[in-house]
Amino acid sequence: MRRRGARTRATAGLWLALALCAHAAPWRVALADADAALGPGERALRAGIEARAAELWDTLGRWVTLNTGSHNLDGLDAFADQLGERLAGVGFEVEKLPGPGIEYPDGVQATGPLLRARRPGPAGAPRLLLSGHMDTVFEPASPFQMLGPVVEGRASGPGAADMKGGLVVMLAALEALDRAGELGGADWTVLLDSDEELGSLASRPLIEEAARAADYGFVFESARPGGAMVRSRRGLGQLILTVEGVAAHAGSDHRRGRSAVAELARQIVAIEALTDYERGVTLNAGVIRGGTKRNVVPERAQAWIDLRYDRPELGAEVIERIEALAAAPRVPGTRTRVWARLHRPPKAATAATLELLERHAAVARALGAPAGPPVHAGGGTDGSLMAAVGLPTLDSMGVRGGRAHTDREFLVAGSLVERAALAAILWRRLILDSAPGGR
Repeated sequence: MRRRGARTRATAGLWLALALCAHAAPWRVALADADAALGPGERALRAGIEARAAELWDTLGRWVTLNTGSHNLDGLDAFADQLGERLAGVGFEVEKLPGPGIEYPDGVQATGPLLRARRPGPAGAPRLLLSGHMDTVFEPASPFQMLGPVVEGRASGPGAADMKGGLVVMLAALEALDRAGELGGADWTVLLDSDEELGSLASRPLIEEAARAADYGFVFESARPGGAMVRSRRGLGQLILTVEGVAAHAGSDHRRGRSAVAELARQIVAIEALTDYERGVTLNAGVIRGGTKRNVVPERAQAWIDLRYDRPELGAEVIERIEALAAAPRVPGTRTRVWARLHRPPKAATAATLELLERHAAVARALGAPAGPPVHAGGGTDGSLMAAVGLPTLDSMGVRGGRAHTDREFLVAGSLVERAALAAILWRRLILDSAPGGR
């Protein structure tokens, strides 16, 4: 039985290796033509990461299976320990900081830990900030809990792209540079939070502080499936509308009731009507709660509203309009409170970020890796916070993937190795270009 079990595991490992090679085949063909564009040290970095392909895949599977929903504090704590151990293994000094709570209208929401790791470099070395998040949108009750098999070059799993695949890429690139003895040429900071999917409301001050002390920023959210990077992003806001009415029996005392649900429904219609695609404003009532019983006029109702906007001034403008709507109730006798946070400023395509994107594209061309013109994205990341304080930031350094926040989330299997090699070589070039005498 033992021999049979060992043979089964060996066969599974062989099939995995063959699958990874097959999905990387177009890249490997391109590599044969690209070798001339890579220096010996760069080819060695790539080869070292390729040799670890099965190990990286195994790591991804374990990390995806460990649930780290934003509210699963035990899971986040365990994941932070695993990541901290890996960072300590390449010479980082690691701190696990308690996550501060987020104050919502109904109370304080606890958050998971923040991981801050530092590896100082020599005077004048480039200061690199690597940022990511440990939380996902999938809580323990979700049926979507594991990394699935590779099918047609893709594998599905919670956080596979957003962003446990990105964290594998980040660590693989750091470990490759460490093995090559080249990690000491830069000043490194790694900052990983547990509340990104909640808007980074707790971790934002630490992110902005770290960004002000860096020269370049890198966030390991996913690139597009075809390899396109993100050049700019929309701003994000979140609002909670809480309506208070007057409860009453829905049959014998209906006239005395003041329906909080009816008021909220009217407000939601008016709020979503503020969506203006031409101006780059969208609003979505994503969660609605209200009432207690079918036969009771509801005394309380609440809605969570998502706001996206393309220009900084639009966020404040829309919130003002929503507050004005709330101050003029359609159902007399009701009252609405508005809680609002603009938690992600728009990320502009600055000259410094475009230059960094071109450096990234040059490495992709040298590797023969899939790429495409950089895109404007509707989703927000911690990279928007970093860029807003003036840090040139690439915030799609992770695997190629898509369908985030759904049970169809996937990564392109071959991109795990490809993107780790891309990150390691990009950082190596930045380090060498900053050294006395350059390359």
